[in-house]
Amino acid sequence: MVYSLSYLKTWAQCDFVLDLAAEKRKTLVFRDTESDFRTDNTSKTATNLSNELTGLNTYITAMTPVIPTMVGKERTEAEDELRKKTDRRDELVSRQGKAGGEKLVERELGQALLEPQLPVIDDFIAQVTAHRATLSA
Repeated sequence: MVYSLSYLKTWAQCDFVLDLAAEKRKTLVFRDTESDFRTDNTSKTATNLSNELTGLNTYITAMTPVIPTMVGKERTEAEDELRKKTDRRDELVSRQGKAGGEKLVERELGQALLEPQLPVIDDFIAQVTAHRATLSA
């Protein structure tokens, strides 16, 4: 992008703008680092959540038709275990929006929107620095 650098007539004006740009760059670098960290954590959480849900669903699907054929204590224990697994599955399903695939994709989008901003601010700093070099004190 072409900036209206001709309006900057002194080193002090350029230095002021460069200081602002440096602060914006620091903020962007921090946000980029934080975004990377959060996305990595969310990715791990989403993967673990998905894997656990798959295991629970497999167990629930396999045990549901078998339990009615059981008798006595074995049946009671299997019913209790099925109830625990079903409750855990329901809990994980409710957490998916906060820590599952949807949250991961949202964080990836935020990261994708942030990444192109660093080269823009670097280019801006380079242009102002080059313009400053053309000025006399």
